[in-house]
Amino acid sequence: MHIVLSTYRSSLEDALVDRGQNVLAIVPTAILEQRTTQAGARYQVRSVKSWDDSGQLARIAGDLRAQSVASVDTTDEQCLRAAALLRSMLHVDGQSRIQALRATDKAVMKDALNRAGLPIARHQRIAAVADAAPAARDLGWPLVIKPRRGFGTLGTSVISSHAELGKLLSTGAFNGLNIPNGLQASGMHLAMDAIPGGLLVEEFIDASAEYHVEVLRWRGEEVYAIPGRYPAPLLGTDTFGAVLLPPGTEHDELIALARAAADALDLETGFAHVEVLRARDDSLLIGEIGLRPGGSQVPRLLELQHGIDVPAVAADLATGQRPSVTLASSPGTIAWAAAVTPRGRITAMTPAEDILTLPGVIAATSDLTLGQLAGGALGSVALGTHVYARGATAELAERNAVAALRAWHITVAPR
Repeated sequence: MHIVLSTYRSSLEDALVDRGQNVLAIVPTAILEQRTTQAGARYQVRSVKSWDDSGQLARIAGDLRAQSVASVDTTDEQCLRAAALLRSMLHVDGQSRIQALRATDKAVMKDALNRAGLPIARHQRIAAVADAAPAARDLGWPLVIKPRRGFGTLGTSVISSHAELGKLLSTGAFNGLNIPNGLQASGMHLAMDAIPGGLLVEEFIDASAEYHVEVLRWRGEEVYAIPGRYPAPLLGTDTFGAVLLPPGTEHDELIALARAAADALDLETGFAHVEVLRARDDSLLIGEIGLRPGGSQVPRLLELQHGIDVPAVAADLATGQRPSVTLASSPGTIAWAAAVTPRGRITAMTPAEDILTLPGVIAATSDLTLGQLAGGALGSVALGTHVYARGATAELAERNAVAALRAWHITVAPR
């Protein structure tokens, strides 16, 4: 049996079942009914109220000890620690608890990167949002405050001054997030001071660009290391996406830094998603590293550009096989762009068919339907429309994707 911990995607479960494997999915209790219906008779589904509920995880492990468990896997960052705990209880090989902690606790992660001599932003642990003010005496304003176990920029804020911090505290800006039910098992819906794992405050890096590098290793051997660039630094933008970078100077220095970050977290087998900032003085700093595939539509971008099937690769890892990856060469460069839909009920939307006629566009998909209630901005998690475009260069591909995205008009009636 393969145990898969997952929140909002069933791609790994589906890939394993398609190979004839016996699968048990563990999902948040809030979406148990939905995921059970989705699974049908293909695989079993159990649930936990919180990914940090060690007692409930221990009960599940106790129920499974009499069965032959081949692997415990996840591709979701918020599930990494729970998956590692289950592995230790069931004596199954894979990512260890200390590796999972380093990959999900930003303070522990940055300690590991710092010990390896890698460039990172100055930072401090804090117990409460109000503690950011004394931390600013060392770090300066503006500063960034975030949950140590956060993901998708949820709960992350850039605060410009002591006065702004006071205003945000007085207006209840840190009293909790309205997030989808399936994400509440992470604790990210709680008030900032109550989120499990505590908080981190760090100096704000005025970045001219932000990058990501997708890494896959198998028993110490690098299968691929593929760098990309976001359309804009993630903090403060309303346009998300990525373009994969062709070989060159920038390409090589990003890969070198990502390899060093993966080494710092002792990655031998599995995925890494490394985020890198370029400061205004042209220096590079590691923002974060996650030991999981890139999120949102990054797997789709890898498939379009290089023919990489990320769920199939994850299934290879789960079944103990060397990932079968041959990097295809697609003409030109492909970029992905996505936008957050304003809050409200959707009353009008440009058809995806119209977007497909625009220059360079090769695919256009939407998570939205007319009449649906859109939740508005939610970090890089809640996105509405996605465009994929090709160009002769990375810059042209990105320009085509962003231009097509801007042409995708959505009208909402305020809630």
